[in-house]
This record gives sequence, structure tokens and C-alpha cells, in this order.
Amino acid sequence: MKILLIHSDGVKVVKNKPATSEPQEFPEDIIEMKGLILVAYVSVEDQDTYDTDLISKQGADVIEEAILQITNFPERVRERNEEIRDYNKGIEEGKTKGKQRKFIELIKDRSIYRVDKVLVYPWAHLSKFLSNEAVAMEVCPKIAEFLSEKGIKAKFSPFGWYKSFEISCIGHEVAEMYRDVKLAITPEEKIKNSVFKVITPTGNELDIKFDDEHNVLPFKEVKDQDFNMFLKSELGSRRVDKSIEPAHIKVMKEFELVDFDPNTDAGNLRWYTKGVIMKNLIKNYVEDRLIDYGAILIDTPIMYTVKNKKLTAQTARFPARSYWLESGSDRYLLRYASDFLLFDLFSSMNLKPQYFPLRVYEWEQYAFRRELEGELTGLRRLRAFIMPDMHSLCKDLDSAIEEFKKQYFLIKNLEKDLGVKTFVIFRATRDFYRENKDWIINLIKTEDAPALLELWDERYYYYVLKLERNVLSAENKDATLATNQIDVESCLDYMIDTDGKKRQKYNISFIDTDGKVKHPMILHNSPTGGIERVLWGLIESAVRNKDKLVPGFKTWLSPIQIRIITISNEQNKYAEKLLNLISEKSYRVDFDDREETVGKKIRQAEIEWIPYIIIVGKTEQANETISIRKRLIGKPFGPKKATSEQINNIKVSKLLEILEEETKGAPKYKLPRPFRRFSTKVSFRK
Repeated sequence: MKILLIHSDGVKVVKNKPATSEPQEFPEDIIEMKGLILVAYVSVEDQDTYDTDLISKQGADVIEEAILQITNFPERVRERNEEIRDYNKGIEEGKTKGKQRKFIELIKDRSIYRVDKVLVYPWAHLSKFLSNEAVAMEVCPKIAEFLSEKGIKAKFSPFGWYKSFEISCIGHEVAEMYRDVKLAITPEEKIKNSVFKVITPTGNELDIKFDDEHNVLPFKEVKDQDFNMFLKSELGSRRVDKSIEPAHIKVMKEFELVDFDPNTDAGNLRWYTKGVIMKNLIKNYVEDRLIDYGAILIDTPIMYTVKNKKLTAQTARFPARSYWLESGSDRYLLRYASDFLLFDLFSSMNLKPQYFPLRVYEWEQYAFRRELEGELTGLRRLRAFIMPDMHSLCKDLDSAIEEFKKQYFLIKNLEKDLGVKTFVIFRATRDFYRENKDWIINLIKTEDAPALLELWDERYYYYVLKLERNVLSAENKDATLATNQIDVESCLDYMIDTDGKKRQKYNISFIDTDGKVKHPMILHNSPTGGIERVLWGLIESAVRNKDKLVPGFKTWLSPIQIRIITISNEQNKYAEKLLNLISEKSYRVDFDDREETVGKKIRQAEIEWIPYIIIVGKTEQANETISIRKRLIGKPFGPKKATSEQINNIKVSKLLEILEEETKGAPKYKLPRPFRRFSTKVSFRK
């Protein structure tokens, strides 16, 4: 909905003749309103007619806010002048440096800044994307009715007529305003009486207690200081200190993985070659695992219409977070999540009982969310991100629970293989937890670490149970990576809202073996979380533990797995032979062929967290062997803070055996040729 607001000294509307075949009733020949009138010109758009009551209430709220803005304006000017007076006084007394500021004067007399009445006027010219549904004409009368219920005198101008009108814009500071009102389906604010508990590795429930400043009190039973820091972040303020640059930003830039791009919307990133390699490795790794697990693959469009009411029911939950795209006379939303089009597809399928559990995997490249500018933090929170996403249709709640248990370990093993330490959270309704407590605690017992439990009095969204695996940053702030949820709502044909109104859902159904039509359950599983956040978690964790654990990426995921260094140029030919041999095996190897000292080359490899450094000198060349430095990635430092262990004079075949064993089950990915030698390596940053 688009609204143009004009503060006018009176208004007059004259009925001429019908403009449509079925205009609204217009009993008066003239609508004339005297006094200070706020005229609200309204365009009802395509998505708005999903629920005319809802959009009309939103429109009335916006008009009420505009009235308050007008009536409060003189007082705001007075308050501003008080600030100016204090500032000027400080200058006069020599306490403040600078020039004196001028006081603000109102354009009109204070008495003009009021609204006596409102006229709601249908005005098609504010939008290209008007609703063509008959119910659109209900909106202006309903807005006037909602305003009247608020105690605001209001009328509406009937729809479907040619009319002439006279207004006299008063012309003060807030006499003209424009508002873009997005349909927002948000439940009435609920008080979540959440109760938090810690579940120990032995399965004991511990009540979380807070001090007077709402800080989490420590547990004698929990010795893991990282977990205590996680609790402090999760249950306290998770706000990131904007004055401190997150640790991963420096690393992602210096390693030339990812960078910001000044030519696009903030929160959209530029990926360099090594970052693309890591992204594609994770893609291939997750996809292979999920295919082995039993998932089928799908790819849905990146944009979708707002005219499909099933989609509107979901997209209108996040109106301020959506990107809109115009194409000719139509408009679309850029994909917020894969759920919307995938669930619409499910609703049109001939689902059969033997399909279940039906696991459907999509590599979302990309999902778009208009996060607020202050919320954007490097790789942690973005406006365009890549999300591996699997949705599983299960026949009923019992089978959904059994599938959830299996997927718990699927997620756990994926996170382990990525090499990031995570903290487990379960969130559930009290009823669901009470009925399923035993198996939830049994899952936690497999962690050998405590977990956080949140319990709600009632379900406030579509799921009854949610699993999260969170990671801690270098600044001890946590964020979610993988998630899984048991969705009991989306498959239904409709839901009864808190106000007793039906809300359309996707109506995903199947005919069971007993001949009855039933609705399955859905698991929403993001097995790793967004790829950017995975990279964030890996880097932040490495930096966070840099004083006790050797930082680095696992060998299978490292953009450069092996670096070759020669003692002198005499070994360069042998180094080239090694380079070609190892590259042919699809390992990512490069050769530091610079005219630099061996020590400097080794330090450079250490800075880049290279897992294996091959060093060749006269002995290695003569014996056709190699010496290697194996980086102790994720392990405690060696003696004298050593970051690697030395293995001397082995055949290159032995190294290949070590690499094969270390990367077993992981995808391989070739390094582009220019990156295989320092002399030809492309640098993207000055």
C-alpha cells in the first residue's frame, strides 16, 4: 500500500460520473470537510488484498502516526531550541568552541499544527502494481472505520467515480508525507515466559540463575569455560561492539577469500578465487553427504510473485526484510528462503505414502534479506547469502521425531568434519519436551558437553522443537550455524490465528493407505548454516583459540593444501616436477618460486595457515625425496610454541598416502593454474 498524506485547510470532493461498472455507493453529490484536514491518498497494491482487514489496520496506524507527527512537531521544535539555547550559552561562557546556532522558527502558527479530521481517498496513481481484486475497494472504508474507532473523525471518498476535488496544502514542515506500507502478518506480541536450563553431559537438568543485573551465575557442575561464555552471550546481550572490527574481516581480506564491494548494496560480497574454492568445496561436500543420506535435489527460482496467496501468507511475515524487484507491469520478491516455492511445489505434487520421509535438498544461491545497516557484520550477517537447505516431509509426528534423531547426527558429523566447535541448543514447548524428554536428553548425552534448553509455555511460530548449533566468535559473541525444526503448521490448509481468523497455509497433503487425506510434517534442516557464516565461524574460532590451538582450516577445505619451497634455485626443476605430480592427483599445491630466503617463505606459509610445506634441498633432490612440515591444525602447540611437526626425507608417494587418508571422503577441487606459482599468482587487492 502506498499513502500520500497532505495536510490541507479544508477539502472538497465533487462527484461527476461513474468510472467503473460497479462503483461504490456515493450518496452525496459533494463531500466537503472544513477545518484542518489530513487527506490520505491511498493505492491498494496486489499483495494487500490477501487480508483487507490487516492492511487497513496498518494503514490506519500509519495515518495516526502522521497525525502525531504533525501535532507534536511544535513541541519537538521547542525541545530542539532548548538544546540550541544551552549550546549557545556554552559558547558565550567559553565552555564550548564553535559558532552560535540559530533558533528554529515554525513556518506556521502553532495552532495550525493539528488535525481535525481525515479524508481517506482512493488514488491509483501512486503505484504500478495495483490490486485488481474487487475487495480492494473495501480498504479505504475500513481505514476510515479503524480511525473512527481510535477516536479520529474520518470519512472516505468512494471508489469507482470520476471526481473533481479541491485541497489547500498548508505548506508547513510536515504538511506533505509519503508512506510505503508493506502487508505485515505478525501475530500480536506475546510475552514469552521462556525458562532456560542447562542439560549436563550426564543428563541432569540445572536451572539457570541470574544476578541482579541479569548476568548468568556460574555452575559448579560445568567446568567448560567456553560453554559459560556461550551462555553469557546467548542469555545476555548479543549485540556486537561496532567499534571493534570482527577478527574474521582482517583474515578474509588478507587471505583474499572474500571482500566488500563498494558498488553494490551493503551485505553483498565479492568472492575471490580462494574463497570460491572453499565455497564450492563445502557445496560439493554437503551435497555428496545428503545424496548419500537419501536426499533428492531441486533448484527453485530466485524470485517469485506476490499474487499467489500461499506465498503471501509467508512473505508478509517479513515485509521489512524483503527485496522487491520490478519487471514491466509486475513485481516480484527476491527469494527470502527456499521454503516458499518449495512448499508451493509440494502442494501441487501427487505425494504418496511410500515417498516418506521425502528429503529434498536445495543449494540456495542466493537468499536475500534486507537486514538493517547496523546489523550487518562482515560474514556473520548479510543481505545476500548462500544457504544449504534440506526439507523432509514425514508422514506424521512420530516419524518426524525419528527422522529428527537421525538428522541430529547428520548435522553433528558435518560440523565436526568442517572443523568448528559448536554449542547445542534445544528450544521446545513445555508439552513437547515433557512428552519427548528422554530421547532429547539421550541426544545431548552423545555430545560429551552440556547443552542449553529453552522451554516455552506455548508455540509461538510454526515449530514445536528447534535444534541449533552455535559457535563463539573471538569477541565471545555467539551465532547460529546449523538448525533443524519440526514444523507442525505449514502443511495444513489453514491455521486459526490468535484473533480467531483463518490464515491460509500451503495445504500439502497425501492420501494414506487407509484412504484418508492427511497432512505430513516438515523438518527444516540447514545442515551447516549459511556458507558465509560457516566461514565466519571457522575463522573466528581459529582466532579465538590462537593462543592455545594452532589456527587453520582442515586440509580438505584449505584453499592451498601444500606449498613447495626450495633451498636454492638449483632445486627449481625438481620442485616443478613435484608440482605437476601432486597437481595431477587433484591436490591444491603451489610453488613459492620467489627470490626470497627459505625462512621468509616458511613464515609466509605459516601466516597463510598452509597445512603442508614441502622443503627440498640438495639432499632431497639427490635422493628424489621430500621433507615436510605438517601443520598441527586445531591441536595444541608443540614445544616452544611450534606450529608443525617435521618429517624428513620421505618419498612423495608417502605424502600422497597421508593426504589421501586425511582427506578421505571429502571432495577434491583443482587449483587454477595461475595460482600454482607465486610468479603467476593473481593478486586482487593492492
